[in-house]
Amino acid sequence: MNLLTLRKFAHYLKQTPPLKLRSIYRIADNLFKIDINGDLFFVDLSKGKSTIFITQETLLCSKVYQAPFDKSLQKYCFNSWIVDAKVDGNNRILQLVLETKNSYKTSQVVLQAEFTGKNTNLILLDSKNIVLDALRHLTKEQSFREVRITKPLLPLPQPTNTPMLKEEGELFATLENNFKILKAKDLQAKIAKSSAHLSQKIAQLQYHLESLEDRSTLENNAKKEAYLGQLILQNLYLYPDFKEREICLENEKILLPLQAHSLSHTAQIFFENSKKLAKKAKNIHLQTRNLEEKIFFYQKLLQMIQNVTNLNDLQILDSNLQKKSNIKEAKQKQKFFESFFIEGVKVSIGKNEKENIALLKVAKAEDIWLHIRGIPSSHCIIHCGKAKISDIILRKAAQILAGFTRDCDENYAVDYTKRKFVKITLGANVVYAKAQTIQLKKD
Repeated sequence: MNLLTLRKFAHYLKQTPPLKLRSIYRIADNLFKIDINGDLFFVDLSKGKSTIFITQETLLCSKVYQAPFDKSLQKYCFNSWIVDAKVDGNNRILQLVLETKNSYKTSQVVLQAEFTGKNTNLILLDSKNIVLDALRHLTKEQSFREVRITKPLLPLPQPTNTPMLKEEGELFATLENNFKILKAKDLQAKIAKSSAHLSQKIAQLQYHLESLEDRSTLENNAKKEAYLGQLILQNLYLYPDFKEREICLENEKILLPLQAHSLSHTAQIFFENSKKLAKKAKNIHLQTRNLEEKIFFYQKLLQMIQNVTNLNDLQILDSNLQKKSNIKEAKQKQKFFESFFIEGVKVSIGKNEKENIALLKVAKAEDIWLHIRGIPSSHCIIHCGKAKISDIILRKAAQILAGFTRDCDENYAVDYTKRKFVKITLGANVVYAKAQTIQLKKD
């Protein structure tokens, strides 16, 4: 973060009458969205690349942050007045003095944003410089400057050399350019990382698909196992005490399985293998279709990831690839349908008829159902229950749905309604009522 730009930003925030800090939310691990008098500012405290920026793009979070620090921000900062704003000398530290008033008392806290290279932080302090909470808590073993709740925060020593101040131009133009620079750096790196992960996943699925046994080969092997079992049964009376590991019957050399403890047991094993192979041959097309559907899904996801234009959309698409913490939940999701998270709201999409049916069955009455009008497509469910969802989440869910649709035109309409107004007729075919429509253009 440029020191001169930080000073300009502090000067802008120090106004009479004071500006109001309406809210401050974390929308990524180190990214905060601040509403000041209705204008949105973003503070990125990622280590080594911290900055403040503004953008006209709508940045959504893939999850809702509810850590103690996030609750502290809400408690101390929401609907507060910025009564003072300053930079700590030549340190890249922005200090906002916030004042809240209620019918009982007036209280002040300091919100301190530290853009200091690898030691970035966001700290809440009381009027006596005691730490109320912080994004990153540091012990004495970690740093000479301890950051712990109820402990005083030591001032950061000033640089020994006077820093060179670089003029970056008008404040808001600079903040807008900061986003473009951050976006260009991070986006390509993260797209490359996600694309490599997906490409590996697709390659593994393709390998499994190509490794599937041929149906006719399986059927022939099933017949062969059944023939050997029948051959042993027909000649069983001739070898009542057979103990060898190999036998020749009607010019057919038969090697007994290691687990077989008798000829009759050998016949039983051959019959069981025959049934398994016959069943596998019968269902091999299902395995093929399942793998092809997964490959199609991940190819489409790869295509969408490579075409994203902002980090927020990438984070939403990447939420499908995150490891599940709950094993039972992971198996369930893998079995039934694919899910994404938009601002903490789960959005699920079925890859085929079976998954579409399962998705319709698990959806609650008040959840939102989406489908592209006029063409066969996946079903989509926004798992929101009775909670009201924003138009942004609706449109983003519709765009993701279109991304996985095979025959979607450039201009398309997505119908949506509550799940309780959707009735299954046959398979995954439905009729629905009380629907509204989103008109969209495919990217």
